[in-house]
Amino acid sequence: MQLSLLRNAVEFENPEFLMAIPISLVLLAVGFAVFALRVMLRPARTHGSTYPLIGPIKFWFVAVLVLVAVAAAAARPYWVFGGRTFKRGDVDVAIVIDGSASMWVTDLGPSRLDLAVREALNLYTEEILTPGDRTALFVFGTTAVRKAHMSSDADRFIEQLGRVAPPSTLSGDAFPWDSDIASAFEHVYQSTDNQDRFESGDEEWVPEQRSDRLVILFTDGDFFGTREQMSRLDAALSEFQRRGMTVYPVGIGSRTGTNLDDVLRDYVRGIDYDESLEADLEGIRTRLNTDGLGMVEQRTGGRSFVMESYGVSSAPFLRNAVASHRGITFQLLPAEDKQEMWQWMLAFAVVLFVVAVLFY
Repeated sequence: MQLSLLRNAVEFENPEFLMAIPISLVLLAVGFAVFALRVMLRPARTHGSTYPLIGPIKFWFVAVLVLVAVAAAAARPYWVFGGRTFKRGDVDVAIVIDGSASMWVTDLGPSRLDLAVREALNLYTEEILTPGDRTALFVFGTTAVRKAHMSSDADRFIEQLGRVAPPSTLSGDAFPWDSDIASAFEHVYQSTDNQDRFESGDEEWVPEQRSDRLVILFTDGDFFGTREQMSRLDAALSEFQRRGMTVYPVGIGSRTGTNLDDVLRDYVRGIDYDESLEADLEGIRTRLNTDGLGMVEQRTGGRSFVMESYGVSSAPFLRNAVASHRGITFQLLPAEDKQEMWQWMLAFAVVLFVVAVLFY
């Protein structure tokens, strides 16, 4: 452990000069070989004869040590001040955003979708995620779409997140009129499986439990559908459990609800949507459904958070959720202060050379 800490505490600005040290070791070995041969061939001691312990070859050994010290000085070593500490590991976070029409209502002031985008963006603006962490972005309605694959490229994630918004026109667009969360979860684990398989390079790769991967779901919970959809959702959550993927739902909306046809206010009848759509939406209300959130968190072992006000932030909740999936490593974290050491090495070489010359 001590040697490991020492290796982490000493760094070199020009490490290429350290290549001279192996050469010095070869020269040192040659010197020892010559010394051993001279001892073996030394004549028998006679009366009055004196044999020094090492003899003139000592200058060879001193010269080699000087070469080592000069090479080390040229490599510009410096001492990095640090302390042993715990470091959190990296995480993979799949962000799943409900992009269905019920998320466009403005019962909290801004639309539920705007708040979902704001809260997802907080992962970076609040420094909940750090360099090395990876994120992926999925948006779902009638189907699910992967907007960004799992990557540490924060700029790409933020760019794609900024594009999540209601469409400019509703004509011929079936995507917003359902919340097929089963399709979303299927897309999440299948997409991450394909990426893991590709990154492993093993055609026989199989999914395994991971503790450093989590799913954050932004939705109003208004996604209960047909029996077939619920059966697929059950199967998808089983696949999440198999992979150790925990879901942390963030519910957005009011419990009292609002009329779904309010989303048509920003569109022009007859141009942006068919007039029959208004009749289809009349009388339909959408509200925050915490039952759906509870079911998802219980099946995967996660926790949920509810936003029923514009002024509420999920950042503390997200921070705790992400932190609970970070592994812990023990290492020496260097500080910015550095102490140059090359002067000591060079002074040692000079003193050694002078002493060798004086006593040669």
